Amino acid sequence: MHFRTHRTAIAVIAGSLLCLLAGCTGASKTAKNSVFFPPAPNLPRLQYLTGISDSTDVEGKKKELSLIAFGDLTPQKSVLTIIKPSGIAAAAGKLYITDISGQLLVVDLPKKSMEQLKGNQGAGKLAKPVGVAVDRAGFVFVADVGRKEVLVYNNDGEYLKSVGGGLNITPTDVAVDDSRLYVLDTKKAVIHIFDPVTSAFVQDIGKVSDASKSLSLPTKMMLDKHGIIRVSNAGRGDITSYDRDGHFLGSFGKFGDSPGQFARPKGLTADDNGYLYVVDAGFQNVQVFDENNRLLTMFGSADLPVGGMNLPCDVTISSDDLPYYQKLADQNFELSQVIFVANQFGNPKISLYGYGKQKGIDYDKAYQQIVQQREQWAREEMQRRSKVSSQVTP
Repeated sequence: MHFRTHRTAIAVIAGSLLCLLAGCTGASKTAKNSVFFPPAPNLPRLQYLTGISDSTDVEGKKKELSLIAFGDLTPQKSVLTIIKPSGIAAAAGKLYITDISGQLLVVDLPKKSMEQLKGNQGAGKLAKPVGVAVDRAGFVFVADVGRKEVLVYNNDGEYLKSVGGGLNITPTDVAVDDSRLYVLDTKKAVIHIFDPVTSAFVQDIGKVSDASKSLSLPTKMMLDKHGIIRVSNAGRGDITSYDRDGHFLGSFGKFGDSPGQFARPKGLTADDNGYLYVVDAGFQNVQVFDENNRLLTMFGSADLPVGGMNLPCDVTISSDDLPYYQKLADQNFELSQVIFVANQFGNPKISLYGYGKQKGIDYDKAYQQIVQQREQWAREEMQRRSKVSSQVTP
């Protein structure tokens, strides 16, 4: 997926030429109008597949179909509409979408199913759900900023309990592992840790004496497979990492309008390769970084008629049910995972992108050729600049 990063001046110029020649945030189309990222002349690594805004997009039914036209008087299921999503999680082939209107929608695309979470009623009624996580047992944890607590549902969607009630927390996101429940509190700029079984408070992390190592208007967080917590900070324009006990591991990024910088970082997730995907609501795209925090590519953008984003807020990744999603992809593009991005305005509300490779191409060999070509361009550009400089120097 990535382009080799060099620490020489040649590489800097080569990178600049790449953006000038190809367009850092654009997309390319095939004859079939498939939308790929990054744009040509780069090799495609992501393809926009489809979008979801309501249950008809999932079930394949049309809103305009009339009962009278078909003589069918069977009661029809009402259309479920995604109004303003705030969080999204993928688990066991399903999507869990929090909507600040008070919904939690469960989507199973291969089965053409979209339903309200069963337990979203009575004691388990959601007020303003914003973040969602699913543990290995299929239990669903929802950060509800309206109720000021985290609601827990079992793997059948039935309400079990709430966590953090009475502690005056402002839960905006949630993550969970086998022994700890992590609750992001944007207002207090900390992460509250609870025991997911007993609901007992354990400790707060994310606030230390060194402000540069503390959270700053945190918006979203994630827990990767190594147990590292990553948090996007809207107040500082960076991504901060901690271990499970809250020890600061590092941070990267800053405010700016160059690739690899941030305007309004929000949702983030990691794939099995260790690549980090960060949503930016300001740039209206997703930037992808390697394990050394080097920018690999980006996709999305607000100005694309197809495959763009509109105030994106969260992202999740899944490799489940790939045969189903492969049918949505170009026949020459082979998927290895699917990325889901939640957009708060416009349509679609959920954008689906397939990550993979074009069939029949050795990407490593092709990347080497591209790098060599760009280095040659860079050398020629440096020579040109040097020549111009010598001509104007008195």
